Amino acid sequence: MFFCMKRFFLLAVAGMMAGAVMFAQEPQIPEGMPQMPKILTPEEKTADMAAKYELTDAQQAALLELNKKYDGKLEFRMPEQTEQRDFRKMSDAEREKFMNEMMSRMNEMQAKQAEIEENQKAYEEELKNIFDKKQLRKYRTDQRRAEAERQQAMQRGFGGGMPGGGMMPPGGGFPGGGFPGGGFGGPGGF
Repeated sequence: MFFCMKRFFLLAVAGMMAGAVMFAQEPQIPEGMPQMPKILTPEEKTADMAAKYELTDAQQAALLELNKKYDGKLEFRMPEQTEQRDFRKMSDAEREKFMNEMMSRMNEMQAKQAEIEENQKAYEEELKNIFDKKQLRKYRTDQRRAEAERQQAMQRGFGGGMPGGGMMPPGGGFPGGGFPGGGFGGPGGF
């Protein structure tokens, strides 16, 4: 689970960086890319788990308290997007300031990811006190299956989103190929 979360985190950072250089437009998620799952309320999560793992009333009450305790601490919530700006129109000082802000946000996201991983471990430890062995085994199996599905979705997204594979069109992400001002294979690039 943690491996996929790290891959998702890196994808999120890449998306933020790409958003900074693209023109403002409606966000489009390439076909096959994983969608952000709906974040359930503690009550919704408890009801879902109660049905899936056939919990008793006492287990449901304890699980609801646990889910309330960890609400918002087990999933990565995307930060607000920064204003989309065209790098070609930025001065060198603006570009440097923007990149420093992106690096700062990336560091914050990495710290948040580490916090989520620790919270997930603690949540599962506390879940041992609520679930019986059979329920816990089924929960862990479901978690592994969901992780495998997320990894497959990520691989499909990176390998098949555009003709010829990958997420970027051949020649780069802008008309004429490459990136603004050349570079990375575009006209007049490195």
